[in-house]
Amino acid sequence: GIQYGHYFPQLAACNDKYCLIRSMSTGTASHGTGVYVTHRNYRPGTANHPPIGAWVSKMLPTLNENLPKTVAIHERSQGLGSSGGFFGAKYAATTIPVAANGLPAGRQMANVSDERAAGRLKALKTLNEEFHRINQSNFVRDHLDVLDNTLSLLRSPDFSAFDLSQENDQTRRRYGDNKLGRGLLLARRLIENDVRFVEVTTSGWDHHNNIMDEMTKMGPMLDHALAALISDLDASGLLDETLVAVTTEFGRQNHVSGRAGRDHGPGGYCQIIAGGGTKKGLVHGVTAVDAQGVKEKEDKVTPQDFFVTLAYALGLDYNKKYLSLDKREFAMNNQGKGKPIEAIFQTT
Repeated sequence: GIQYGHYFPQLAACNDKYCLIRSMSTGTASHGTGVYVTHRNYRPGTANHPPIGAWVSKMLPTLNENLPKTVAIHERSQGLGSSGGFFGAKYAATTIPVAANGLPAGRQMANVSDERAAGRLKALKTLNEEFHRINQSNFVRDHLDVLDNTLSLLRSPDFSAFDLSQENDQTRRRYGDNKLGRGLLLARRLIENDVRFVEVTTSGWDHHNNIMDEMTKMGPMLDHALAALISDLDASGLLDETLVAVTTEFGRQNHVSGRAGRDHGPGGYCQIIAGGGTKKGLVHGVTAVDAQGVKEKEDKVTPQDFFVTLAYALGLDYNKKYLSLDKREFAMNNQGKGKPIEAIFQTT
Protein backbone atom coordinates (compact mmCIF):
# COMPACT_ATOMS: atom_id res chain seq x y z
CA GLY A 1 0.00 0.00 0.00
CA ILE A 2 0.87 3.69 -0.20
CA GLN A 3 1.20 5.79 2.92
CA TYR A 4 -0.23 9.31 3.00
CA GLY A 5 0.25 11.92 5.68
CA HIS A 6 -2.74 12.20 7.98
CA TYR A 7 -3.53 15.62 6.48
CA PHE A 8 -4.58 14.03 3.17
CA PRO A 9 -7.38 11.47 3.80
CA GLN A 10 -9.47 12.53 0.79
CA LEU A 11 -6.54 12.38 -1.63
CA ALA A 12 -5.70 8.95 -0.23
CA ALA A 13 -9.30 7.82 -0.74
CA CYS A 14 -9.34 8.84 -4.41
CA ASN A 15 -5.82 7.73 -5.34
CA ASP A 16 -7.34 5.33 -7.86
CA LYS A 17 -8.13 8.39 -10.00
CA TYR A 18 -4.61 9.80 -10.50
CA CYS A 19 -0.96 8.92 -10.95
CA LEU A 20 1.49 9.65 -8.13
CA ILE A 21 5.09 10.31 -9.19
CA ARG A 22 7.40 9.74 -6.20
CA SER A 23 10.75 10.00 -7.95
CA MET A 24 10.98 13.70 -8.80
CA SER A 25 14.47 15.14 -8.46
CA THR A 26 15.88 18.56 -9.34
CA GLY A 27 19.29 20.18 -9.26
CA THR A 28 18.32 23.45 -7.59
CA ALA A 29 17.21 24.46 -4.11
CA SER A 30 16.57 28.08 -5.17
CA HIS A 31 12.93 29.15 -5.33
CA GLY A 32 13.50 31.57 -8.21
CA THR A 33 15.37 29.13 -10.42
CA GLY A 34 13.12 26.23 -9.48
CA VAL A 35 9.89 28.09 -10.26
CA TYR A 36 11.32 29.29 -13.58
CA VAL A 37 12.41 25.80 -14.64
CA THR A 38 9.10 24.26 -13.57
CA HIS A 39 7.14 26.75 -15.65
CA ARG A 40 9.43 27.06 -18.67
CA ASN A 41 11.79 24.06 -18.86
CA TYR A 42 14.81 26.37 -19.13
CA ARG A 43 17.01 28.01 -16.55
CA PRO A 44 16.81 31.81 -16.37
CA GLY A 45 18.97 33.48 -18.98
CA THR A 46 18.90 36.15 -21.65
CA ALA A 47 15.77 34.82 -23.39
CA ASN A 48 12.22 35.29 -22.12
CA HIS A 49 11.23 31.63 -22.45
CA PRO A 50 7.48 30.96 -22.80
CA PRO A 51 5.74 29.10 -19.95
CA ILE A 52 3.72 26.03 -20.82
CA GLY A 53 0.47 28.01 -21.01
CA ALA A 54 1.94 30.21 -23.75
CA TRP A 55 3.08 27.11 -25.68
CA VAL A 56 -0.48 25.77 -25.43
CA SER A 57 -1.87 29.10 -26.65
CA LYS A 58 0.59 29.18 -29.55
CA MET A 59 0.25 25.57 -30.70
CA LEU A 60 -3.36 24.54 -30.06
CA PRO A 61 -6.56 25.97 -31.56
CA THR A 62 -9.14 27.80 -29.47
CA LEU A 63 -12.03 25.67 -28.21
CA ASN A 64 -14.31 28.54 -27.16
CA GLU A 65 -14.03 31.82 -29.06
CA ASN A 66 -15.97 33.58 -26.30
CA LEU A 67 -13.39 32.91 -23.55
CA PRO A 68 -9.60 33.25 -23.16
CA LYS A 69 -7.49 30.32 -24.28
CA THR A 70 -5.37 30.42 -21.09
CA VAL A 71 -6.08 31.74 -17.57
CA ALA A 72 -3.78 32.19 -14.55
CA ILE A 73 -5.46 32.32 -11.12
CA HIS A 74 -3.78 33.68 -7.95
CA GLU A 75 -0.41 33.97 -9.65
CA ARG A 76 2.46 35.11 -7.40
CA SER A 77 5.47 34.36 -9.61
CA GLN A 78 5.97 37.71 -11.35
CA GLY A 79 4.46 36.53 -14.61
CA LEU A 80 6.42 33.28 -14.81
CA GLY A 81 3.22 31.37 -15.49
CA SER A 82 1.06 34.00 -17.21
CA SER A 83 3.56 35.66 -19.53
CA GLY A 84 3.59 35.00 -23.25
CA GLY A 85 7.39 34.85 -23.17
CA PHE A 86 9.00 35.71 -26.49
CA PHE A 87 5.71 34.80 -28.20
CA GLY A 88 4.35 38.12 -26.94
CA ALA A 89 1.34 39.37 -25.03
CA LYS A 90 -1.08 37.86 -27.55
CA TYR A 91 -0.24 34.44 -26.08
CA ALA A 92 -0.20 35.48 -22.42
CA ALA A 93 -2.80 34.25 -19.95
CA THR A 94 -5.73 36.27 -18.66
CA THR A 95 -4.94 36.79 -14.98
CA ILE A 96 -7.44 36.44 -12.12
CA PRO A 97 -5.92 37.89 -8.91
CA VAL A 98 -8.83 36.77 -6.69
CA ALA A 99 -10.96 33.82 -7.82
CA ALA A 100 -13.94 34.88 -5.69
CA ASN A 101 -14.09 38.23 -7.55
CA GLY A 102 -14.02 36.67 -11.00
CA LEU A 103 -12.57 38.66 -13.87
CA PRO A 104 -11.28 42.04 -12.60
CA ALA A 105 -13.01 45.13 -14.05
CA GLY A 106 -15.37 42.80 -15.83
CA ARG A 107 -18.46 44.97 -15.59
CA GLN A 108 -19.37 48.29 -17.13
CA MET A 109 -19.69 51.06 -14.53
CA ALA A 110 -23.30 51.68 -13.55
CA ASN A 111 -23.07 55.41 -14.24
CA VAL A 112 -21.73 54.93 -17.79
CA SER A 113 -24.36 54.47 -20.50
CA ASP A 114 -23.91 52.03 -23.37
CA GLU A 115 -23.67 54.95 -25.80
CA ARG A 116 -20.98 56.67 -23.79
CA ALA A 117 -19.03 53.43 -23.34
CA ALA A 118 -19.17 52.79 -27.11
CA GLY A 119 -17.86 56.30 -27.75
CA ARG A 120 -14.96 55.80 -25.38
CA LEU A 121 -14.00 52.51 -27.00
CA LYS A 122 -14.18 54.05 -30.47
CA ALA A 123 -11.88 56.89 -29.41
CA LEU A 124 -9.47 54.44 -27.77
CA LYS A 125 -9.37 52.31 -30.91
CA THR A 126 -8.63 55.38 -33.05
CA LEU A 127 -5.77 56.44 -30.77
CA ASN A 128 -4.31 52.94 -30.65
CA GLU A 129 -4.40 52.47 -34.41
CA GLU A 130 -2.73 55.83 -34.97
CA PHE A 131 -0.06 54.97 -32.40
CA HIS A 132 0.57 51.66 -34.17
CA ARG A 133 0.81 53.42 -37.55
CA ILE A 134 3.53 55.70 -36.19
CA ASN A 135 5.27 52.99 -34.14
CA GLN A 136 5.34 49.79 -36.21
CA SER A 137 6.10 47.53 -33.26
CA ASN A 138 5.12 43.96 -32.42
CA PHE A 139 4.61 45.07 -28.81
CA VAL A 140 2.03 47.66 -29.88
CA ARG A 141 0.29 45.12 -32.15
CA ASP A 142 0.18 42.63 -29.27
CA HIS A 143 -1.39 45.28 -27.04
CA LEU A 144 -4.10 45.94 -29.62
CA ASP A 145 -4.80 42.21 -29.95
CA VAL A 146 -5.09 41.84 -26.17
CA LEU A 147 -7.46 44.82 -26.00
CA ASP A 148 -9.67 43.38 -28.75
CA ASN A 149 -9.75 40.01 -26.99
CA THR A 150 -10.63 41.67 -23.68
CA LEU A 151 -13.51 43.64 -25.17
CA SER A 152 -14.83 40.49 -26.84
CA LEU A 153 -14.66 38.66 -23.52
CA LEU A 154 -16.66 41.34 -21.72
CA ARG A 155 -19.46 40.88 -24.26
CA SER A 156 -19.20 37.09 -24.13
CA PRO A 157 -22.33 35.02 -23.46
CA ASP A 158 -20.06 32.69 -21.47
CA PHE A 159 -18.85 35.41 -19.11
CA SER A 160 -20.79 33.75 -16.28
CA ALA A 161 -18.13 31.00 -16.23
CA PHE A 162 -16.13 33.36 -13.98
CA ASP A 163 -18.99 33.69 -11.46
CA LEU A 164 -18.53 31.37 -8.47
CA SER A 165 -21.82 32.51 -6.94
CA GLN A 166 -23.55 30.22 -9.43
CA GLU A 167 -22.21 27.21 -7.53
CA ASN A 168 -24.34 25.91 -4.65
CA ASP A 169 -23.22 26.08 -1.02
CA GLN A 170 -22.52 22.35 -0.80
CA THR A 171 -20.11 22.46 -3.74
CA ARG A 172 -18.29 25.51 -2.36
CA ARG A 173 -17.90 23.75 0.99
CA ARG A 174 -16.49 20.62 -0.68
CA TYR A 175 -13.77 22.65 -2.37
CA GLY A 176 -13.18 24.77 0.73
CA ASP A 177 -13.91 28.37 1.62
CA ASN A 178 -10.31 29.44 1.06
CA LYS A 179 -8.12 30.79 -1.71
CA LEU A 180 -7.09 27.43 -3.16
CA GLY A 181 -10.58 25.95 -2.93
CA ARG A 182 -12.09 28.90 -4.77
CA GLY A 183 -9.26 28.85 -7.30
CA LEU A 184 -9.73 25.18 -8.21
CA LEU A 185 -13.51 25.57 -8.31
CA LEU A 186 -13.11 28.44 -10.77
CA ALA A 187 -10.63 26.35 -12.76
CA ARG A 188 -13.21 23.55 -13.04
CA ARG A 189 -15.84 25.99 -14.29
CA LEU A 190 -13.47 27.36 -16.92
CA ILE A 191 -12.46 23.90 -18.11
CA GLU A 192 -16.15 22.98 -18.38
CA ASN A 193 -16.51 26.00 -20.67
CA ASP A 194 -13.60 24.96 -22.91
CA VAL A 195 -10.81 27.21 -21.67
CA ARG A 196 -7.70 25.42 -22.94
CA PHE A 197 -5.29 25.90 -20.03
CA VAL A 198 -5.76 27.06 -16.43
CA GLU A 199 -3.06 27.46 -13.80
CA VAL A 200 -3.92 27.94 -10.12
CA THR A 201 -1.11 29.02 -7.79
CA THR A 202 -1.07 28.27 -4.08
CA SER A 203 1.55 29.72 -1.75
CA GLY A 204 2.50 29.45 1.90
CA TRP A 205 4.31 26.09 1.75
CA ASP A 206 7.86 27.24 2.56
CA HIS A 207 7.79 25.82 6.08
CA HIS A 208 11.27 26.42 7.47
CA ASN A 209 9.59 27.12 10.82
CA ASN A 210 6.73 25.51 12.76
CA ILE A 211 5.74 23.04 10.05
CA MET A 212 3.45 21.07 12.35
CA ASP A 213 1.28 24.09 13.07
CA GLU A 214 1.33 25.31 9.48
CA MET A 215 0.34 21.96 8.00
CA THR A 216 -2.80 21.79 10.13
CA LYS A 217 -4.01 24.68 7.93
CA MET A 218 -2.35 23.96 4.59
CA GLY A 219 -2.79 20.19 4.43
CA PRO A 220 -6.60 20.03 4.69
CA MET A 221 -6.91 22.98 2.29
CA LEU A 222 -5.06 21.09 -0.46
CA ASP A 223 -6.67 17.76 0.44
CA HIS A 224 -10.26 19.00 0.12
CA ALA A 225 -9.81 21.19 -2.95
CA LEU A 226 -7.70 18.85 -5.07
CA ALA A 227 -9.74 15.75 -4.24
CA ALA A 228 -12.95 17.65 -5.09
CA LEU A 229 -11.55 18.79 -8.45
CA ILE A 230 -10.28 15.37 -9.51
CA SER A 231 -13.46 13.62 -8.33
CA ASP A 232 -15.74 16.10 -10.10
CA LEU A 233 -13.84 15.86 -13.38
CA ASP A 234 -13.86 12.08 -13.11
CA ALA A 235 -17.59 11.93 -12.39
CA SER A 236 -18.44 14.16 -15.36
CA GLY A 237 -16.16 12.27 -17.73
CA LEU A 238 -14.02 15.35 -18.31
CA LEU A 239 -10.97 13.80 -16.65
CA ASP A 240 -10.46 11.59 -19.69
CA GLU A 241 -9.90 14.67 -21.85
CA THR A 242 -8.37 16.98 -19.24
CA LEU A 243 -4.86 16.89 -17.81
CA VAL A 244 -4.46 17.84 -14.12
CA ALA A 245 -0.93 18.39 -12.83
CA VAL A 246 0.18 19.30 -9.30
CA THR A 247 3.70 20.70 -9.41
CA THR A 248 6.24 22.36 -7.13
CA GLU A 249 9.80 23.60 -7.59
CA PHE A 250 11.27 21.08 -5.10
CA GLY A 251 10.44 19.08 -1.97
CA ARG A 252 11.43 19.26 1.68
CA GLN A 253 14.00 17.46 3.81
CA ASN A 254 12.72 14.39 5.66
CA HIS A 255 13.88 15.65 9.06
CA VAL A 256 12.71 18.52 11.22
CA SER A 257 15.18 21.36 11.72
CA GLY A 258 15.99 23.21 14.91
CA ARG A 259 13.28 25.74 14.09
CA ALA A 260 10.63 23.02 13.99
CA GLY A 261 10.49 23.24 10.20
CA ARG A 262 11.76 21.33 7.18
CA ASP A 263 14.27 22.90 4.81
CA HIS A 264 14.51 22.62 1.02
CA GLY A 265 14.88 19.09 -0.35
CA PRO A 266 15.51 19.06 -4.11
CA GLY A 267 16.84 15.50 -4.28
CA GLY A 268 13.56 13.59 -3.98
CA TYR A 269 9.92 14.66 -3.92
CA CYS A 270 6.45 13.89 -5.29
CA GLN A 271 4.06 15.33 -7.87
CA ILE A 272 0.61 14.31 -9.12
CA ILE A 273 -0.71 13.94 -12.65
CA ALA A 274 -4.25 12.90 -13.54
CA GLY A 275 -6.29 12.42 -16.69
CA GLY A 276 -4.97 13.07 -20.16
CA GLY A 277 -4.51 9.38 -20.89
CA THR A 278 -2.41 8.66 -17.78
CA LYS A 279 -2.87 5.45 -15.81
CA LYS A 280 -5.21 5.84 -12.86
CA GLY A 281 -3.93 4.53 -9.54
CA LEU A 282 -0.34 4.19 -10.76
CA VAL A 283 2.59 4.95 -8.46
CA HIS A 284 5.76 5.73 -10.39
CA GLY A 285 9.12 5.55 -8.63
CA VAL A 286 10.19 5.69 -5.00
CA THR A 287 11.86 8.50 -3.10
CA ALA A 288 15.00 7.47 -1.21
CA VAL A 289 14.52 6.86 2.50
CA ASP A 290 16.59 9.93 3.40
CA ALA A 291 14.71 12.04 0.80
CA GLN A 292 18.05 13.02 -0.71
CA GLY A 293 17.32 11.28 -4.01
CA VAL A 294 15.35 8.50 -5.67
CA LYS A 295 15.63 4.80 -4.98
CA GLU A 296 15.99 3.59 -8.59
CA LYS A 297 17.87 5.84 -11.02
CA GLU A 298 15.89 4.60 -14.03
CA ASP A 299 12.70 5.96 -12.41
CA LYS A 300 14.15 9.43 -11.79
CA VAL A 301 12.00 12.25 -13.18
CA THR A 302 13.45 15.74 -13.60
CA PRO A 303 11.37 18.92 -13.91
CA GLN A 304 12.39 18.90 -17.59
CA ASP A 305 10.97 15.38 -17.96
CA PHE A 306 7.74 16.39 -16.23
CA PHE A 307 7.37 19.48 -18.43
CA VAL A 308 7.79 17.46 -21.63
CA THR A 309 5.42 14.80 -20.23
CA LEU A 310 2.74 17.48 -19.96
CA ALA A 311 3.44 18.53 -23.54
CA TYR A 312 3.26 14.89 -24.66
CA ALA A 313 -0.11 14.41 -22.93
CA LEU A 314 -1.47 17.62 -24.45
CA GLY A 315 -0.46 16.58 -27.94
CA LEU A 316 2.09 19.38 -28.37
CA ASP A 317 5.07 18.96 -30.71
CA TYR A 318 7.75 19.51 -28.06
CA ASN A 319 10.53 19.15 -30.65
CA LYS A 320 9.26 21.97 -32.88
CA LYS A 321 11.53 25.01 -32.83
CA TYR A 322 10.47 28.64 -32.72
CA LEU A 323 12.53 31.81 -33.08
CA SER A 324 12.87 34.17 -30.14
CA LEU A 325 12.93 37.94 -30.66
CA ASP A 326 16.71 37.79 -31.15
CA LYS A 327 16.32 35.02 -33.75
CA ARG A 328 17.51 32.11 -31.59
CA GLU A 329 15.79 28.73 -31.86
CA PHE A 330 13.98 27.24 -28.88
CA ALA A 331 11.81 24.13 -28.48
CA MET A 332 9.79 22.93 -25.50
CA ASN A 333 12.18 20.03 -24.85
CA ASN A 334 15.19 22.32 -24.24
CA GLN A 335 17.53 20.55 -26.68
CA GLY A 336 16.42 17.11 -25.57
CA LYS A 337 16.94 17.67 -21.83
CA GLY A 338 13.40 16.51 -21.11
CA LYS A 339 11.80 13.23 -22.16
CA PRO A 340 8.17 12.12 -21.61
CA ILE A 341 7.47 9.49 -18.94
CA GLU A 342 5.76 7.12 -21.36
CA ALA A 343 5.36 4.42 -18.68
CA ILE A 344 2.60 6.40 -16.93
CA PHE A 345 0.32 6.47 -19.99
CA GLN A 346 -2.33 3.96 -20.93
CA THR A 347 -1.60 1.80 -23.95
CA THR A 348 -4.18 1.67 -26.68
